[in-house]
Amino acid sequence: MSASGFVNPVVSVVVLGIFAGLLYVYSINQSAVKGFQMKKVEKEITQLKNENELLKIKEAELKSLYKIEQSSKDLNMLEVAEIKYLDETNSLALNSSVKNIK
Repeated sequence: MSASGFVNPVVSVVVLGIFAGLLYVYSINQSAVKGFQMKKVEKEITQLKNENELLKIKEAELKSLYKIEQSSKDLNMLEVAEIKYLDETNSLALNSSVKNIK
């Protein structure tokens, strides 16, 4: 400080320059961090898209008629010759306690 109480303008400019430089370095660092995070998220998105495509292919394979027929053979299932349906009014299908409630 000078005798009149004012700060030397050179010191003010130097302090302001240092502050501006630190602010610039901080902002560049934050940009780099955000860029790194973006790359990481983009890589994860790409991996998830690839995994999704593989799952779609697997789904199509499992839904295929050939796979279903092969699975039924592996489980020793037989082809149905005659379809029989249950009669809703048959007393065997109804609980007797439910039948008496009206």
